[in-house]
Amino acid sequence: MATVKDIARLAGVSPTTVSWALNGKRVSEESLRRVLEAAQALNYHPKLSARSLRAGKVFSIGFYIVNPSLDPRLNGYLFPMLAGISKVLASDGYSMQFDIITPSTIDVLIKKALEHAVDGMLVLPQFSGVTEQIMRDLPHDFPVVFMQSDPATKPRHCVAIDQMKGVNLAIRYLHAQGHREIGMIAGPVEHVDNVLRMQSAYQTMQELDLAWKSVWVQQGDFDIESGYAGMKRILDADKKPSAIFCFNDYMAIGALRAASEVGLNVPHDISILGFDDTDVAEASSPALTTIQQPVFEQGQRAASMLMTMIKGEELAAAVEWISPIVVERASVERAGS
Repeated sequence: MATVKDIARLAGVSPTTVSWALNGKRVSEESLRRVLEAAQALNYHPKLSARSLRAGKVFSIGFYIVNPSLDPRLNGYLFPMLAGISKVLASDGYSMQFDIITPSTIDVLIKKALEHAVDGMLVLPQFSGVTEQIMRDLPHDFPVVFMQSDPATKPRHCVAIDQMKGVNLAIRYLHAQGHREIGMIAGPVEHVDNVLRMQSAYQTMQELDLAWKSVWVQQGDFDIESGYAGMKRILDADKKPSAIFCFNDYMAIGALRAASEVGLNVPHDISILGFDDTDVAEASSPALTTIQQPVFEQGQRAASMLMTMIKGEELAAAVEWISPIVVERASVERAGS
């Protein structure tokens, strides 16, 4: 297999010049031509194609999620988003790198930007403070689009689901079904979506003059187990609410299980509403009424915004909001039915 030194000898340049040429750094046109011809003659496969070298791009973007663990339950939420991103990238001849970054290794993203490992990034920051750190440490002109809104930080470019509107829809939907005693199972305290959802939940409950009872508001971890545990605590209260709003579908599945264990019929005895509209929502029994996040559309719009930036086209700072919708199935019925 040919090496950099072999290419250098054939091209009549130094190994350093070969390395620079193959990694997209500036060399003379003549040196670049000789390096590429030598690499082709020796059947050498550089990290970057000639197309990349000519354009000064790698024709790949990064899609990164900041999360403490590789949780397979993210799949139902992420696959439609990835499909939306991929559809846009394919039309521009781009590929995508995907990775889950832990909060303690965010420097990996900065390194990728500085080394031009990708031409731009889509980032799901997930936790408070992540957006601010990335904005502070990334090169100012590096293309990045955030896909969640952190209440504490205003990114220049963001395409996000309107979490507050989704929660407002959820509670007003239950209210329209006659429910006046509503419990909730929320997500992790520092998750940016959870912060926005809690703000909206409290605000909407006040607007509708509904009681906010702390025993009916439990903290979860966006998984089935914490939904189950939260529902058990709510059902242990002296009086149970007529409806439970869970901040994601997995916790709603756990709540369904807990209700079934104590002999409650959903939705006749208690209604349960989810959030996300992942595959588990339709597969549960009863099928879960939920708030749908249009993540395929989000992926498309975020990728389109990023590609506009990569192409160097004029793009003003903007946050694009995508509205969730209610998907009615069988886990909610009118109060007193």
